[in-house]
Amino acid sequence: MEAKGCARPAVWKQARRYFYWALRARLARSEALAQLADGNPEGSPELLAKLLDSLVSVSDPSDNRALASALEELDLRPTVAQLRVDRVLQRFLDVSQQDRKASIDGLVRLVDSLSDDERQILQFALQNPRTPGRMNYYFL
Repeated sequence: MEAKGCARPAVWKQARRYFYWALRARLARSEALAQLADGNPEGSPELLAKLLDSLVSVSDPSDNRALASALEELDLRPTVAQLRVDRVLQRFLDVSQQDRKASIDGLVRLVDSLSDDERQILQFALQNPRTPGRMNYYFL
């Protein structure tokens, strides 16, 4: 295959190591994409892949060992939580565009079900506007 130009020459001494790290990097990427998909099931695979690529900083993307290590060390919990918040917020905004009165009634019922601490957090958040496009959590 090398003679026909279909394959590159390979050093078989390193083949096992290469395939081990390539597989490990692919499995880590697959797991990370699955976690992101849990946060936003409606997100397109391309969008989730771009998001993951923006979170991983590797100087040489063809270095499977560095890529696998970076993906395995990456903590996606804050990103997944933010994706969930964004998804719920988008759904709420969609519903609120259809029926404003029902949305307000739903908010009032939601506030009634909050604990005192959660109400204080909500009150603080309403009195102190955040930077647009950035979600901040307030803890008292």
